[in-house]
Amino acid sequence: MTIGPTVAGGLKLVPEEEQDWAVLLEIASDGEGGLSKRLGGLMDEDSMWDEIVVPELDENFSGQRTEVLKAVRKARSQDEPIHIDRESAETWYGALNQARLELEANYHFGPEEKRDPDKIVDPSARSAWFRNEFYGAVQSLLLQYVLTD
Repeated sequence: MTIGPTVAGGLKLVPEEEQDWAVLLEIASDGEGGLSKRLGGLMDEDSMWDEIVVPELDENFSGQRTEVLKAVRKARSQDEPIHIDRESAETWYGALNQARLELEANYHFGPEEKRDPDKIVDPSARSAWFRNEFYGAVQSLLLQYVLTD
């Protein structure tokens, strides 16, 4: 996959193989989980987090994943690159962040400086590690080229 900034201030993702599309489609499913509930565990019981904030977060998180999935599916069906413009950049960043947080919660990769992919023998964990790294790289590019003024 080729990824680069656009003149208009966005990012362009050009999937080159079927596996590239598969990784992009995984963003939505990798991000599914109990992130908002886990965040709620950090709040005190009197905050009413579960009743007030969690439903709104769930809706927001789900919306981000759905928008990314729609964009990937549309680009794939039309065999076109994916353009992430300034208007959709926060949605993409949020969906990628959800995916990375869920992957960490499920696989416990640990701090980046201590990660060694050669020590990951489980194929699903190894695949998750590479997706996590890819998602982080796209987030960095979004911050560098799109989400800054």
